[in-house]
Amino acid sequence: MSAASGALTRARAYWDGLVWGLTDLRRWLGTRGLWPEVTRLALTPQGARWRITGDRRTRVEGGVPEALLIGEPDVLWGEFTLPAVGAAALEGAVSEALWRVSPLPPDQVVMAWRAQPDELGGWRVVWGVCPARVVVQGLAQVQLTDDAPVYLVQGDEQALLARGAATALQRRQQRRLDGLAIGGLVLVALALMIPLSVPLLLKRQAVVRSMTHMTTVEPMAAPVRKKLDELHQLAKLSDALTAERQLSLPVASALNRLAEKLPEDAWLDRLEASDRQVRMMGLASNATDLMTQLSKVPEFAELRTTAPTVRDEGQSRERFSFEFTWRDAESGAPAK
Repeated sequence: MSAASGALTRARAYWDGLVWGLTDLRRWLGTRGLWPEVTRLALTPQGARWRITGDRRTRVEGGVPEALLIGEPDVLWGEFTLPAVGAAALEGAVSEALWRVSPLPPDQVVMAWRAQPDELGGWRVVWGVCPARVVVQGLAQVQLTDDAPVYLVQGDEQALLARGAATALQRRQQRRLDGLAIGGLVLVALALMIPLSVPLLLKRQAVVRSMTHMTTVEPMAAPVRKKLDELHQLAKLSDALTAERQLSLPVASALNRLAEKLPEDAWLDRLEASDRQVRMMGLASNATDLMTQLSKVPEFAELRTTAPTVRDEGQSRERFSFEFTWRDAESGAPAK
C-alpha cells in the first residue's frame, strides 16, 4: 500500500509540475503578445489608470475602470516555502501559512499570492497583504462596487489579483481565452496539413482503385486473357509453320521445272535435296550448254558445278554434277 501511495504522490507531483509549467509558458508567451490574456483597466485611489494584462501593468490614459489597484505603500510583501503538497490542497496550505506570517488577522486583510515549484519538490510562495479598510476606502473613492476586482502592486511592472470571487472569474475567462487560442492553433495546423495531405490522399485513392481493379476487373478479364493467350500460341505456331514452309523445298515444283528445262538427250542419275539446296548428277551431250541453259531459270539460283565434267565414252555423253539453291518465283530471292 505504501508503494502504491508513493507512486500516486509522485504522479500527482509530476502532474502539478506539468500544469504549472504550461501556465508559466502561457504567461511567458503573453508577455510577448503571443498568447491572449485577461485584460482589465484598473484605477488607483489617486486617479491613475493602469491596464493590467495577466499580472503585468501598463500606464494608460482614459477608459472606464473596472478594478481597483492598491499602491505599493499600502501592501506588505513577503515570501515563504511550503513542503510538497498537491495543487488542489495548495490554497488551504497557503491560507494556513498566512495566518502565521500576516501582521493582521486574515479576516482584516486582502491577500494575493503566487506559487511556483522549487528545486526540492515543494512550493515557493510570494505573498502580499493589504488592510481590508484600505480596500474598502479605495472602492468607495473610485466609485466601484464591493465585488470589483482588486489588484496589489508588486514592483515596477507587476500587479497580483487579490484572492476572492474575482480570482475564480478571471480563471474562467482565461480558460475561455485559452480554448479559443488552442482552437485557432488547431485550425491553422489543419489548414497547413491539408495541402500536405492531399498527395497522400491521392496516392491512397490510387491504391484503392488498383485494389478494386484487381479484385473485380481481373477475375472478369481472366477468360479474355485465356483466349488471348491461346491466340498468341496459335500466332506463334502459324509463324513457325510459315517459316518452315519457306525453308522447305517444294519437291514437285523443283521436279517439274527440271523436267521442263532438261533437254531430251540429258537425264539424271541422282537427285538430292537438303532444305532448299538441290544437287543433281547425270549425263548430257554437252554439260556446259546444259549449265548455261539451267542458269537462265529463275528458280535455279547460285547454280554451280560440284565436280569436274567427265566424258563417258560408253554413253557418248558428259557426266555432270550440278548444285543450286531453289528460289521461289514470287519472292525473286532464295529463302535464308
